Amino acid sequence: MMSEFEKQVRHALIDRDMTMTDLANELGITISYVSDLLKGKRTNQEQLQRIKDFLEITDTEDYEE
Repeated sequence: MMSEFEKQVRHALIDRDMTMTDLANELGITISYVSDLLKGKRTNQEQLQRIKDFLEITDTEDYEE
């Protein structure tokens, strides 16, 4: 099951006609690292914030359980 954050990232990418690979390239990190961040396998707050800032996503803490 996808987290609310992962859903928001995927929607933001679709809106921008971007792929997760494009996002990874923009941030200078690997696609597998992006995937791990979105799935919650990694919790690097700095990288999560960079994703939020780049995609203009508001904080999703309230939605995650």
